[in-house]
Amino acid sequence: MKPCLVITLLFCFTQGFAQADSSHYIKVNFLYGSKPHRAHKSTEQKSFGGLHGGHVTIQVGDLDYGFRRTNKNTHIFPNKKRASVFTVRELEGKSRYGEGRKTVTFIIPLSSEQYQSLGQIHQAYCDSTPYDYAFFGMRCAAATQEILGEIGVLNKKKRFFNIVTTFYPKRLRKRIFRLAEAKGFEVIKTEGRPTRKWERD
Repeated sequence: MKPCLVITLLFCFTQGFAQADSSHYIKVNFLYGSKPHRAHKSTEQKSFGGLHGGHVTIQVGDLDYGFRRTNKNTHIFPNKKRASVFTVRELEGKSRYGEGRKTVTFIIPLSSEQYQSLGQIHQAYCDSTPYDYAFFGMRCAAATQEILGEIGVLNKKKRFFNIVTTFYPKRLRKRIFRLAEAKGFEVIKTEGRPTRKWERD
């Protein structure tokens, strides 16, 4: 067999193997908590949670998955009559939170098994919300922590410990910052408009 043919066949074999074992990527999108600056209270809206608020979602391709409340009045403790929903939003190539918002996005590689597991979880949770949204219960950060733990990106914890250790997005964000530094994940930041006071890391 000619050397060039051997090299060609070897290249095709290794390429096929690499494609079969290629990684997928997700984006974990954080919106920072904020409140209007004193001079702009008449033009800037209050946000849920203020400086300790914000939001976090998991983006897969062009689809963004997140957990949110469905009532303005949040339950203090989890209720059997759930006021919560897992949503999926098609971004159409746009960023999750729009211009003028302070955000950070972590781009995290997944194995094929992790990617498939994440898809199954998102499908199941969108079909039937597994828990209520409550102040002393599951919210966006704890829900995201739980999902990332289920697929092995973060350490898996029992639901109670997800609630206690991930009370609001900043705690989860700091955890993923440390993970990103250790594993070399790509991190993308945007600055918020100066008419609001933004949460710091």
